[in-house]
Amino acid sequence: MKKTLFEITQMDCPSEENLIRMKLDGISSIVNLDFDIPNRKLTVFHSGEIDQIEKSILELNLGGKKISTEQTDQTDFKENANQKKLLWSVLAINFA
Repeated sequence: MKKTLFEITQMDCPSEENLIRMKLDGISSIVNLDFDIPNRKLTVFHSGEIDQIEKSILELNLGGKKISTEQTDQTDFKENANQKKLLWSVLAINFA
């Protein structure tokens, strides 16, 4: 598996995280997405090539830039329940 780090300069709240999640949804090579909103970083754990993932991130025009790609043995990912709860709250507010 590979781990690719992106800097996304215009990602500063959960609504941008949601945009990215929706854009990348359905790309079967993605194993996990790890968002670091305060530092505007996204780590994508994936199999195969990064081309389709990188293209999708760049199409969002959020200042996305690939920083690095490396091999990783990590297979255990923790889910941030508070982050998901916040994301759903923001979605509910936006659609209300």
